[in-house]
Amino acid sequence: MKRFGILAAAAVLGTSLLSGCGGDGEDYCDTLSSTREEFSALDSGEVGSFDDFRAATSDLADAAPDEVADDWERIQKNFDELDAAMDDAGVSMDDLDAMGDSSELPEGVSPEDLAALGEELNGLGEGIDESGEAITKHAKDSCDIDLNES
Repeated sequence: MKRFGILAAAAVLGTSLLSGCGGDGEDYCDTLSSTREEFSALDSGEVGSFDDFRAATSDLADAAPDEVADDWERIQKNFDELDAAMDDAGVSMDDLDAMGDSSELPEGVSPEDLAALGEELNGLGEGIDESGEAITKHAKDSCDIDLNES
């Protein structure tokens, strides 16, 4: 269960977004460059980095040029849906991380709650892979940033 939180984020964001994203305009490219650490930390399984990752994507969405603004909007929408699903289940990323590989659930959370969360997560993420690909390409083309590199 320890990886459940990361799997939840990955289900919403898709692998291509975790590998990189993009933009143009100096502020956008600077923000993108400075967020590489957050993308890498989440991709490597650091559950505690989720809030930093979310804040970074919010900053990027605010600074996004027209070419990728809709893609960032889609990502923000999916984060909102992820938050709502986790709230409905009564769990946080920290709860999921604290569960580790044990079957011990956070206080007040039932197995049914987690099952419902899993079902919700399966329905999230529509279009995220395409957005991630578009953002990744735009990053390379407009900012000369390749977040696919470590």
